[in-house]
Amino acid sequence: MQCCCSLIYEVPQLISERHHIDRQSMLYSMERSLSGLAQNHVLKTLKPNISGSKSLFEKIFGLSDGNARAQSMPCFHSTGSFLLQSGCQYHYLVKLLKMLIHRSRRCNYLRLLEKHCALPILDSMAARSSSTVLESEEMGMETHDTQSESTRTYCSKSQVVSFIWAVCRSIIPPDLLGSPSNWRILRSNISKFLGLRKFEKFSVRQCIYKLKTSSFPFLSSKHPSCECDVKSFAGQNENIQKLLRGIKDSLTNAKHKLFVNWIFWFFSCLVVPLIQANFYVTESEHGKHDLYYYRKSAWMKLTDRAINCLKDGIYNPLNEAAVRNILSKRSFGFSKLRLRPKNTGVRMLANLKAPSRLPRKGFSSRGKCVGTQRNKQSHDRTGKFVNFKSVNSILRDTHAVLKGLQLKEPEKLGSSVFDYNDVYRRLCPFLMSLRNVSTTLPGLFIVVSDVSKAFDSVIQDKLISVMKEVIVEDEYVLQQSCQVVCMERSLWEHKNVLLTDRTLDTDLTSFKPCVPFRSLHSILVNQGCSRLVKKEDICFNLKEHLKQNVVQFDKNFYLQIKGIPQGSVLSSLLCSLYYGHMERNLIIPLLERVSKDITEDLLTQQISSSASTMQNLRDVAVIAPLRYLLLRFIDDFLFISMSKALAAAFFSMLKGGIPDYNCYMNHEKFCSNFDIGHQLGHPSNRVCVSEKGIPYICWSGLLINSCTLEVQADYSRYLINHLRSALTVRWQDRPGHNLKRKVCDFLRPKCHTIFFDSNINSAAVVRLNIYQAFLLCAMKFHCYVSELSYICKLRAQFYLKIIMRSLRYMYRLIRRRMHSSYGGHNFRPILNLQDQEVKWLGLHAYIQVLKMKQSRHKVLLSLLNSKYCAHKLTGNTSSDLNYAIERSNSSSLWRIKY
Repeated sequence: MQCCCSLIYEVPQLISERHHIDRQSMLYSMERSLSGLAQNHVLKTLKPNISGSKSLFEKIFGLSDGNARAQSMPCFHSTGSFLLQSGCQYHYLVKLLKMLIHRSRRCNYLRLLEKHCALPILDSMAARSSSTVLESEEMGMETHDTQSESTRTYCSKSQVVSFIWAVCRSIIPPDLLGSPSNWRILRSNISKFLGLRKFEKFSVRQCIYKLKTSSFPFLSSKHPSCECDVKSFAGQNENIQKLLRGIKDSLTNAKHKLFVNWIFWFFSCLVVPLIQANFYVTESEHGKHDLYYYRKSAWMKLTDRAINCLKDGIYNPLNEAAVRNILSKRSFGFSKLRLRPKNTGVRMLANLKAPSRLPRKGFSSRGKCVGTQRNKQSHDRTGKFVNFKSVNSILRDTHAVLKGLQLKEPEKLGSSVFDYNDVYRRLCPFLMSLRNVSTTLPGLFIVVSDVSKAFDSVIQDKLISVMKEVIVEDEYVLQQSCQVVCMERSLWEHKNVLLTDRTLDTDLTSFKPCVPFRSLHSILVNQGCSRLVKKEDICFNLKEHLKQNVVQFDKNFYLQIKGIPQGSVLSSLLCSLYYGHMERNLIIPLLERVSKDITEDLLTQQISSSASTMQNLRDVAVIAPLRYLLLRFIDDFLFISMSKALAAAFFSMLKGGIPDYNCYMNHEKFCSNFDIGHQLGHPSNRVCVSEKGIPYICWSGLLINSCTLEVQADYSRYLINHLRSALTVRWQDRPGHNLKRKVCDFLRPKCHTIFFDSNINSAAVVRLNIYQAFLLCAMKFHCYVSELSYICKLRAQFYLKIIMRSLRYMYRLIRRRMHSSYGGHNFRPILNLQDQEVKWLGLHAYIQVLKMKQSRHKVLLSLLNSKYCAHKLTGNTSSDLNYAIERSNSSSLWRIKY
């Protein structure tokens, strides 16, 4: 008969070292517990007795029902059996778990929280200011210091680690924490866990990193197995010794299973719940992927001020009856709202991708259904809830119709651009036309402006009337296709819906994949499915989406009464159509009137001048139609003109605002490169001057030379935080292979035709753009390797291969992007670049960056220098290459913290 205590070594291997700790539950948790742990936590629900400790043992180590029943068998320890040794690990561990439950009930969590995560005193400052966090943003006013400070009341990660470790020391018996030598390691692993960025994963292997099983007393030889004492059989024959070695190996493996299960439970069921109960964990606008830990009390104060503004701003409270009345008439539900801290307050974010549900009570037995194709609500299996589809899933057909109309009637979107491709297609011909007239560009006058609260200031009724002019057909035909992408370990499927029209090319060859950079590893499948979408249904869904947008925030419901719901698949298109309508009706007519007056004045001056020639008249006739370029990235305007009067008229109109559309500019992001009357060029953080005195205008991630219109990438957004905050490091599953792929990923964002086309940029600026892309890539490479090194150190030769591969990849990527940019336009991209120049620039960039960190990269730097010195361009560089590597031309990048 088997002793029940021996079951300790027969627990199943529920957890492997490849398992990950679930971190999602600790993000954005609004639930607050005054007792340190949630009331439904296992340590709160179990009693500190033998029964409770055995139940906890089963939860941690995964005993099956059969194992549990076996525990009813008599224990040999009570009979004086020869199997009894100095103690029983099973009973010893049950005793420790009993102590754990008892201590968790007596722990003063709040005192430890106040001690290790003390809050700064902001109440007195908050009392001096009656304004709210969101009011200052809504009115476009300067944010009060109190509001800025309130968003910075998060605890440092070291404070949070100190609190977690203090709780662990308080409630966990020392024998479960291991020997003192293990404490430092375990605390370090907790620190690594809490220091993860938003999208990073933490495996069990990282949890147990450097921890030793022998250092945990509950797994040591002090409490051996009940089965047998291996040492007592020493000196027996070889077969017995072989059998004993097998038993010893089995015991070692069994102990490791216990150890892994315990550490997994420690992180997933103790550390994570402690964070979830005591902190609100979120990313911020300025912190990239870094996570910030706010004490629940501090976050509640920030939330209360935001709610007050919600009630007075763009949202109205809704009672439950009103919510049910709205949702009963449609198939999509509501979205959940959360706050994201900013430097000057908070931003409201709504999740329109997730389905929603409400308790069944209060709904009629049959869900109302209005319209021909509006699905009824569904009920869950228990019948206790009514389920609603996500907002975005229902709006998918409307989005497909609007995207198709965008291709068919682009003029309805005005000057809208949605990416670098659109900017390039508009900017390049404009520049070429200017340079065809003269070898030197005439005086250029530039205005850049950003609409204040663009989405929230949209007049809903006005937008609905605009959409009625866009959606004119009674019905539209949609065709469904599917993109299947080959990922590393699986196939990823994405369904696409396209508008079918006889005047549009809807062949799959014209379809733009949703994952363009993996297009070589994907196929498009025409599923042959088509369906009709009626105008009535489109207009109904649009009106419901705009006028009946229900959001939930902290269990309360609100109705949006102003603006466009952000986070919707339609947000960008609706905003672009709205401001496109404003352009067609107000801005373009004004520019045409002013342009006409200017042209007439110029012609009058030329005719009256005896020294003028007919050639001058022809020049004026050529230049007149191309006197300005207007681009708008959603709500961000860029205006370029050769006429100061025209630019001044545009400036004045936007500065005064356009009341008919409730459109007013953000004066902090309003700038020009010329003087207007007695005013100097409008001061703004969007104007910058290089160390050489070259003026640039910052617009939508681009730096535009205001004298030559040459384009560079704007890297200023990396100056706020350490560069590692922009990374997502993957320690698991072949980290070297992941690094190889990541380095190529680092090069893609700033590798676009607009930076390399000689129609736009000079040879020197083209090479400077390549060099700056390599500088940022090298900085990210260093940060990634540094983050990886604590658990994985690779050879310098391997790093060298990755770097050289990235240099070759960059040249291929540039050529591919240049080729794909030519789509039958009346101009062709020009690339004057050699692959050896790209390799030389890359080597130089890596060496300069890694020289700043040479204690870590000493061997790698030696290898890179050898490659650099052996390169044929070293010592024989052109003036364009020398211009590219000049440090003053990349001064902003060298200010990045890496």
